[in-house]
Amino acid sequence: MPLITKTFRYVLRKARSPFKRFKLWLKHRLGWLGVPIIVPYMGFSNGREVFITGSVMEDKGLHKPREDQSLATNMLSMLKRYASDEISGARVEVTFRNHKQHVETNELGIFQYQFALTNGEISELHFERAHFRLLDRIVEEQPQTEATGKVVMVPELTALGVISDIDDTVMVSHATNALKKLRLMLFRNAHTRVPFEGVAAFYRALQKGRQAKESSNPLFYVSSSEWNLYDLLKDFFAYHTIPEGPLLLQELQHSIYKFWKSGGGTHMHKLQKIGRLFTFFNKLSFILIGDSGQRDPEIYLEAVKKYPERIKAVYIRCVGKGKKKQKHLQIAREMSKHQVPMLLINSTTEAARHAIEQGFIDAASMPAIQEKAVEDEQENSIPYEAKRRLN
Repeated sequence: MPLITKTFRYVLRKARSPFKRFKLWLKHRLGWLGVPIIVPYMGFSNGREVFITGSVMEDKGLHKPREDQSLATNMLSMLKRYASDEISGARVEVTFRNHKQHVETNELGIFQYQFALTNGEISELHFERAHFRLLDRIVEEQPQTEATGKVVMVPELTALGVISDIDDTVMVSHATNALKKLRLMLFRNAHTRVPFEGVAAFYRALQKGRQAKESSNPLFYVSSSEWNLYDLLKDFFAYHTIPEGPLLLQELQHSIYKFWKSGGGTHMHKLQKIGRLFTFFNKLSFILIGDSGQRDPEIYLEAVKKYPERIKAVYIRCVGKGKKKQKHLQIAREMSKHQVPMLLINSTTEAARHAIEQGFIDAASMPAIQEKAVEDEQENSIPYEAKRRLN
């Protein structure tokens, strides 16, 4: 068997980091390089263009989480997410409707492709399928590698879009407390991580809007979590019945040695991704939802300054220490100058009441939101160790 196949030499050249090149070479030499898989990320379309993305990486060997899963298994799963290598320079065939294109993964193993859509008029919000096929052989005896992903199709006349953060906005993450954050990352999984009270019902109401249809408004999730956590977030949303939508995560080179830095950085990539959504959906107005724990208020203020007429409201969940509150009140006053209300909320129901007053959601959805908020609060009040004993 040859030491390095022709395809693998190309992949190796594409890895810019000397450490990553050596690690890939050593794993390949020892036969430890895992079988590559394609991970599709949800794409989106405005009827004129389609944006499709995904990644190629080693198979992490992760299994679907269980609520009674051991702490050791949870910890091993998290370490696997950061130990596996992304495959740069791999060619992927993307097929959507009758359109087919070959794309190549970047240094982080991510591929992106945007193309014009012919006869793409969209009458209602719905999902379509995109298909992917790996064209290169990365390891010996590699099976045919294919995958199928989703693309959300958004009509031009959609009433409203929602852009939401995830950590400490949808999912309790303790991003401002390093020790608590590390414990959650290591010892919980998608079934045992908890959402904030009432979030699932509120987001379902936002997705439905005031229309008779079940799904009318698209939701987008912009987060400082890295793509390494994509499977965990996707499973978390599904398990807790939080409406799905494209995840726009952070592109960073992370490793098993610094996985605890997940969600860090300047967070300014969020502003870039928000700008991409505003440009792509150039006739759509948005609600922005975030939290006070990191830099969401400042980032959303910059978005308001650039797109004041297209942002209908900003909801900021108050988390962490109250000493930042005065600064956030000042940001709220700045937003009000642009005729954009920013609410500093302590509960999901506060945001829901405002959304009803503004006509963003149907008033009939409020009982379900309140009921879910009470249910979640009671569930979240039971210590995790007590839940494990009950199971």
